[in-house]
Amino acid sequence: MMAVTAKRRIPRFAWDYMAGGIGREALLTENCACLDRVKLRPRYLVADAEAPDLSHRLLGNEYPLPFGVAPLGLSGLIWPAAALHLARAAKHKGIPFALSGVATTSIEQIGAIGGNIWYQHYAFADNEINTDLLRRAQAAGFATLVVTVDIPTATRRDRDIRNGLSVPPAFDLRTLVDIVQRPAWAFAMLRDGVPGFANIAPYLPRGLSLAQLGLRLSEMIEGHVSREKLQWYRAQWPGKLIVKGILAADDAATCVDVGADAIVVSNHGGRQLDAAQTAPDALPAIRARVGADFPLLADGGIRNGLDIARYLALGADYVLLGRAFMFALGALGARGPAHVMTVLQNELRSTMGQLGCPSIRQLPEFLIRDE
Repeated sequence: MMAVTAKRRIPRFAWDYMAGGIGREALLTENCACLDRVKLRPRYLVADAEAPDLSHRLLGNEYPLPFGVAPLGLSGLIWPAAALHLARAAKHKGIPFALSGVATTSIEQIGAIGGNIWYQHYAFADNEINTDLLRRAQAAGFATLVVTVDIPTATRRDRDIRNGLSVPPAFDLRTLVDIVQRPAWAFAMLRDGVPGFANIAPYLPRGLSLAQLGLRLSEMIEGHVSREKLQWYRAQWPGKLIVKGILAADDAATCVDVGADAIVVSNHGGRQLDAAQTAPDALPAIRARVGADFPLLADGGIRNGLDIARYLALGADYVLLGRAFMFALGALGARGPAHVMTVLQNELRSTMGQLGCPSIRQLPEFLIRDE
């Protein structure tokens, strides 16, 4: 329902950027379908699970809920000041918020809000830029660095190509008509200003055209993160290091060897490789490789509290959501993130009550494995 309302309230180019995937978008569909195939066996004649424990300790922090906000690039294009709204709601709920390196809100703005804030970083070819971004994040109060490794090359997403998507957006006649038909989005954008790459702007020459900006960014972002590059980040960052975008058990083992503190099992929301594995399918092998105690996070296809329970039952310690929160922002504006966080909390609590599961740590006991 949130998605339907959001689609009516935001321009088509913004909706397609958020909701779309790569290629024929088969993986986008499979991310949700794969979760739907995960079955849980309830146990009714057990101890009362009416008030299950939803808390979880992750990377030295105690969180009241087992989910957080995934990094969302260009979120301010989808709903103005989106990162600010998400960060405030996450702080209120006591859950982590990950700021994308290509967000339209700056490191310093999110640092001023505080809470359990993580900085997600894309590798630049120029190590001076990498060093300065990490310095800024540390100075702003970010204790956790998330290095994304699943964008080794540039991609072509059909929806964005059809819409001529750029940042800032190119306002041709079709785009302007689209915006006029979405007055809530338009007024919010007028109030908050046209979004840009807030964190990268200091490293860009002034006066570039849109075409020049796109070319310059593709030249600056290195994309591929080797073992050696990951070791460099580990040496540079004094806080917790999470590696995001892992699907192969061998890659997970490399992350452990390098000294990462956690891994996010993810296929980037179906936006990079349409033939990639889903996180639910990848989780068992990765868990077997890294052991029971190494923190594994996961994302992809989560739309409700039941999906969160499914991931935890499969062996994830924590989950991250992206599109679900953006649907809420599109549908309800600034109050959307807090609302959907409460809905997810209530759905998860209800799911565990139905299962007869008193704690999220016991959810793997309720998973129906291949029999």
